[in-house]
Amino acid sequence: MAAEFIAKAVTPEGLVFRKPVTFLKIRTENGDIGILANHINFISPLGAGEMLIREKDNKETSYYISGGFLEVRQDKVVILGEDILEATTAEAMKMARQAAIEQAKQHKIREEQDILGSKKKIQQNLRRK
Repeated sequence: MAAEFIAKAVTPEGLVFRKPVTFLKIRTENGDIGILANHINFISPLGAGEMLIREKDNKETSYYISGGFLEVRQDKVVILGEDILEATTAEAMKMARQAAIEQAKQHKIREEQDILGSKKKIQQNLRRK
């Protein structure tokens, strides 16, 4: 049987949940992370995406989180989120879709900037010759 720890999720509107869980998966700015009991202490900014919690009876619940911060400390995880919505709600699905679109736009902008930078360097090198 998996060991439990307390997971607490809070938004500016108030407490979303506080309950014992056996596993938590959440998206940080550097990628997804899975947390079990006795995890090393740390703090991380959160990216927009899915948060999954698993309870002792193996019941899993998905949430959409729009960003925030995560603190892992002494068998307690605190999630401070801008918006945390259970993934079954239409609003959560809409927000997840909007976040994915925004992420794709940002990726495209970075890609275009890289291409422009490369073109500029090529032109500078051609002028030197």
